[in-house]
Amino acid sequence: MKTIINKFLISASAMSLLLASCSDKDLTVLPRQSIASETALSSPASVDAAVIGTYANLKSRVLYGRDFVVYGDALADNAVATNKSGRLVGEARNNIGAHYVNWGTAYSAINDCNLVLDAIPRMTAATQVQRDRWEGEMRFVRALLYHDLVKAYAYAPTAIVAASNRGGVVIRRTAVDNKDTAAAFRPARASIQDCYNFIIEDLTIASTRLQPAGVARAGAPHFATRAAAQALLARVQLYAGNWAAARDAATAALGGGVGSLTTAANYLAGWRSSTHPESIFEVRFGIAAESLGVNEALQTTTTSMGVLGDPQTNGGWGDLVPNALQLNAVGLSGFPSGLSISVASALPALTRTSDVRNLVFEWGGRRTNPRFIECTKYFGKSGFLNLDNVPVLRHAEMLLIRAEAHFRLGAENLAMDDINNLRTRRGLATTTLTGPAILEEILNQRLAEFAMEGHRFHDLKRLGRDIQKDPSVGFTLNFTDFRILARIPDGELVGNPNMQQNPGY
Repeated sequence: MKTIINKFLISASAMSLLLASCSDKDLTVLPRQSIASETALSSPASVDAAVIGTYANLKSRVLYGRDFVVYGDALADNAVATNKSGRLVGEARNNIGAHYVNWGTAYSAINDCNLVLDAIPRMTAATQVQRDRWEGEMRFVRALLYHDLVKAYAYAPTAIVAASNRGGVVIRRTAVDNKDTAAAFRPARASIQDCYNFIIEDLTIASTRLQPAGVARAGAPHFATRAAAQALLARVQLYAGNWAAARDAATAALGGGVGSLTTAANYLAGWRSSTHPESIFEVRFGIAAESLGVNEALQTTTTSMGVLGDPQTNGGWGDLVPNALQLNAVGLSGFPSGLSISVASALPALTRTSDVRNLVFEWGGRRTNPRFIECTKYFGKSGFLNLDNVPVLRHAEMLLIRAEAHFRLGAENLAMDDINNLRTRRGLATTTLTGPAILEEILNQRLAEFAMEGHRFHDLKRLGRDIQKDPSVGFTLNFTDFRILARIPDGELVGNPNMQQNPGY
């Protein structure tokens, strides 16, 4: 008899608070208080509530509450830790063990998705439309969680160090059963290719089950739609090196009716809106109780100001800030070579190019000495500090995915069309490039576009590139270094001879 944690019986907001305090547990999901899933998921209403509840898992600090948004910059070459609170210093220096820790939380959330998927065939009282929607949403969420797992703990198919390759992650298609034999809790890691095949299968099916915006569940982009499934599929196909499939999925997502590409005129306003107008899917933090607070929320992590535009105020910590590479990429100059300046000093005027993406960077507050230029993408939804919806899939990403796919397929003119489309919408002039310079321009646009959104580390990793750390850190993290991969939790190896740890740990 399968079991389900009784969080399915409480509100989604309360659930997110529980998840925020969860430790990184292993795959053996053994809740202290549980009830039979056949009882908890016994009606269409209970299944629908459970489906909505699974989205709350994404608000965990180790998922999209913080880590999967900022670690992709901290571990890369475009950000530095300020050491104002001590947080993210290890990640910014790529210290051993300072890496993603989403394993346990992700597998708990995957189990929730599997519980719902297992229950759907029993819902004879539900309509086919309802069953299709539930399946599509759960496959989308499961695919997002699985892709984030393989991004952290495994190589991308496009760049693998054979000597260090221990495979992908554990694939679970059905919910964990507490009555299973001990062997069921001794899983092996699937191959990287099998993991990608599984994720692509989930998203391909989800794309057929989910409906377009306006027909799907109300609340897009905070719930999965057909466009969201296609957008995530485009990202996964890019990482897999399936260029034609990435191109086609990105094109479908761009025309999917959820969000639209912002322009130079409304770019900044997009980041000040509670729901970003470009979002195809985003994680929604709806009430004050869901805030991760002044120590761990995205706003406090990325800026120390208490009032937007007022560097004389204090609000968060500003633990992670852009470095010169990142600031130059968005056309910002005039800052000291060391990036920081004394709290007591006059703040230098920043010089900005026409690239509107530099408008979300400004001098931070007076939290501690010294002060830095900070990112204000996540600044207080509706005026409440440390509460922001988090864009996960945006139109700009789809445009750049398609541009890269076009380039890989030899359609340089089409790649340049997409690049120039984005450039003009960010206040830049069009450009003419050929050959490898096109790929470098795509990567430069990704660097400028996705600052503090968690893409940079994974872009370098999927390309097999070394990471030239900030001069303040003073080293290069080679792609062959074992620290490129996260550590499998030790609890997964105890008593499980089938599980392999990543090298170096």
